[in-house]
Amino acid sequence: MADARLPGLRLLPLKHRALYMAAAAVIALGGLAFAYYANYVLDRSTATDRARSDKKAEKAVDGEQPAFVSTVTPRDYQQDMPESIVVLLDRPLTESEQATLTAMKGNASQVWTFMKPLGGRVVEYTPNLEKPLEDRRQRASGMAQTFNLNLNSDRGAGLTINGMTAVKDACSATTAQTVVAIPPSGSALRQGLMWDLAGGMADQPHGPYVLDEGESQGKLYFRHNAIDLGNGQANMALRVQSEVSTETCQWHITASYTDTSGSHTQRIPSGTGTFTAEAVPQQPVQYFAYVPTTGWGCIGQMSQRGCPATSSLEQAQPRR
Repeated sequence: MADARLPGLRLLPLKHRALYMAAAAVIALGGLAFAYYANYVLDRSTATDRARSDKKAEKAVDGEQPAFVSTVTPRDYQQDMPESIVVLLDRPLTESEQATLTAMKGNASQVWTFMKPLGGRVVEYTPNLEKPLEDRRQRASGMAQTFNLNLNSDRGAGLTINGMTAVKDACSATTAQTVVAIPPSGSALRQGLMWDLAGGMADQPHGPYVLDEGESQGKLYFRHNAIDLGNGQANMALRVQSEVSTETCQWHITASYTDTSGSHTQRIPSGTGTFTAEAVPQQPVQYFAYVPTTGWGCIGQMSQRGCPATSSLEQAQPRR
């Protein structure tokens, strides 16, 4: 075994064997030290280039991810029902369905539970703001839809959303034939952002305005704020309200943002998806409204059974 690793060792005199083995050990250790030092020098000399290359690769991979992801969820009216709503339906209620509705006491949750399986859709009354809109526009009388918008970015590099613009894709007359209204007794203001989409395709959307109470109410949100995402920033959750008057509109949001590569835009929702802001028809086939002190008023093609407030409703709303 010794001759295989140290050739000729057995042929040497005994006193020379120790010197031979010591020399061999020194040579072996020297070779190891040289290999280690050479590798250390090579590693140090290429460290900067490798770090640049790794950083460039990480940046390229990071840039391949979406700038941010938008998640849209409708308002959950089963869990979060306003006291005042309007429910729209694309057909008249049958006599039996009308009887069921008018037997209720104007509870919004109860009405929605009955109307939802029939194909009903909720729209909300637009609250009055205590402060004027920052651009001094006058809001048109209308209704609103609400949804929750969550923005999140997994990018390592930060980005800033510095603007959002509403874009109308199509507007048309509402398809609703039946309106069931539980009018508000006061103004129920909710936090969030509001876009004014009143009018048809020729009318430019305005906003978003801040709905929150306080000094910021009515101000244009992105004139005073920005949304920072990525680089470990927390996600941003927004409550969005879109208001329309006489026409139902399909629309989307164009978000403007900046990152390390420049300025860009991204569509919300992605692809060809749209939001719907539905208007209430001015003269529906059937119109039901609950008057707290009297009961239901019923106008249009229907039975008057269970509708003691019809005459007062007709006087208060002569246009229907």
